[in-house]
Amino acid sequence: MRGKALHTDNASAGDFKSSDDLVNGIHSITRSAIENNMMSVLTDCPSREKLGWLEQDQLVFPALAANYDMEAYLRKIVRDMADAQTTEGLIPSTVPEYTSLPGAYRNDSNWGGAFVLVPWQLYTTYGDTDTLRTYYPDMKRYAAFLKTQVSDGILDYGLGDWFTPDRSFPRAVAGTYGYWRVVDALSRIAGVLGDDADAASYRSEADASAKALTRKYYDEATGTFGGGGQGAEVLALDMGAVPDDQRQRLLDHLVGSIRDAGYHLNLGEISLPAAFRVLSGAGHDDIVYKIATQTTSPSYGYQVVHGNTALGESWDGGPGQSQDHFMLGAIDSWFTSRLAGIQQAPGAAGYQKLLVAPAVVGDLASASGSYTTPYGKASTSWHRDGSAYRLRVTVPAGATAEVHVPVTSGAVQADRGARMLRTEGGTAVYEVGSGDWSFASVYTPAGD
Repeated sequence: MRGKALHTDNASAGDFKSSDDLVNGIHSITRSAIENNMMSVLTDCPSREKLGWLEQDQLVFPALAANYDMEAYLRKIVRDMADAQTTEGLIPSTVPEYTSLPGAYRNDSNWGGAFVLVPWQLYTTYGDTDTLRTYYPDMKRYAAFLKTQVSDGILDYGLGDWFTPDRSFPRAVAGTYGYWRVVDALSRIAGVLGDDADAASYRSEADASAKALTRKYYDEATGTFGGGGQGAEVLALDMGAVPDDQRQRLLDHLVGSIRDAGYHLNLGEISLPAAFRVLSGAGHDDIVYKIATQTTSPSYGYQVVHGNTALGESWDGGPGQSQDHFMLGAIDSWFTSRLAGIQQAPGAAGYQKLLVAPAVVGDLASASGSYTTPYGKASTSWHRDGSAYRLRVTVPAGATAEVHVPVTSGAVQADRGARMLRTEGGTAVYEVGSGDWSFASVYTPAGD
């Protein structure tokens, strides 16, 4: 299996009841939950119905791929999805379909949508075009099936933001988001496969759905979306279902609601990965870190300090629900991509071009991690001692990397051969090839 290591030093780790650092504890229970559910198909839990619920495969894909070699495994699951597709084009929510579930439990765009999203993720992660090409006609049949449920751009059917504690969440927001992700991905897939007409058609459908949700759910008077709950606002921001000139206003409301909740999340598994994307994309990694390091209910840390050894189904991981679920494991990919800082450049596929940009947040003094790409292992290690910041990067053979080094004063010390590209917003940006690289700077994070 393709493994990823993560290690952090937290200045207040002694406050926790576990001897492990909190972030590493969350990483550990997430990995345990994944491993305990990959004995055959990817199941939701090993103790209850043991079914292959599909939404986890696409929602938690980045964490799966960062920890294990998932290429062959998920290609097999995609084939299982194709085998289970009905004559109408439906992809059932559990595959293989050992039992036919009723209504929305069998038909939800965020579950069946894995048939489109997982192949797209296989392409972006491993450069796999074969799976795209093989199942493209069947993916189109699934999109056509979903379209029969769409009215005026909105798909008001499904399970909503599953397991959210927010009872005000509008079901149509999650259903339409799932449909939007399917046609958005199909537009990109069509582009990769050279089908320009389909790419334009699916792009038009995606844009129409986003605009339909904006018209129905964005309240310009209050600057809120879908009643103002975190999950609805996260999905709106992720899919662009908000007027461009109102985006910052909606983002500010979302951040304010998270702060007001004591940096706890009040949302479900569908909106959870989007929450981390939206916050990080807007420069709020500090908010994500505060969410990740809460130890009061509901939070990941609550599970760690109360002795859970695997991630639970509910936010508290308490009795009455599965004690071994990975559906809430999206935070682990934030550890890799932001704390360790290992990503691939926007628009790239197969990790041939890396983007190394660790987030130096909170009380973390250091973090290190690795990601085994198709080209080999990429790794990072950074350490901060007061204002002295050091970053070490390993780039595998055949790959290149754009490295972002935070700096508040003076010049960055970089190994010979690192090519300076630009400076932007207190960051020096370098381009490097394969090999080991070191950088040093003077950096004082805001608030220190």
